[in-house]
Amino acid sequence: MGNEKRLVINPLKRYFLNKKRSGARWWIKAEPNYETAATGWDLQVERHNQVLLIEAKYFNRSFISSFAGLVTAPLTNKSEKMKSKKKKSWSAVVCWTIGTDYKNRNIYQILFDYLERNITFYKNYSKILKVKYIYFVFNGKVGKINFGKILEKALQYKYQLNKLQDEIKLNKKREIAIKLMANIKFK
Repeated sequence: MGNEKRLVINPLKRYFLNKKRSGARWWIKAEPNYETAATGWDLQVERHNQVLLIEAKYFNRSFISSFAGLVTAPLTNKSEKMKSKKKKSWSAVVCWTIGTDYKNRNIYQILFDYLERNITFYKNYSKILKVKYIYFVFNGKVGKINFGKILEKALQYKYQLNKLQDEIKLNKKREIAIKLMANIKFK
């Protein structure tokens, strides 16, 4: 849990607390105690009428199975830190955060491979479970993309792969993924 807190959560907290970077004034409402086996969201930030429930993962390798924790996080019915006894507020949305020291082009390619397998499922998943953004943390810098946009890019990725011959090289898949994700601004 040390790498996740140090390399993913801490840069994300700095991103939200810096109004110039995030574009709004956010408050950090809750984060779990990393010394215990605490359950709940990795970070909860809020501003007027908006709550982001963030599930963060640190990848030290680019394995497709690494995304399972992100996908299942909204399904576990984790409760939001609220004064009332409700599980979630009406304005809460779920966000994924992916951090790594590994090459980001490999993470993009693996993410697209993961999402393009069942785009229809992920479109419904994001609507029903209110998954709004994916944050990428590389070398202490944070980039943000809308979940719907990443699904559109995964569909483009799928179509571009279908145009290629069966002898697809891994480098070609990574080139396509990098081109699709080239416009993410890291701050």
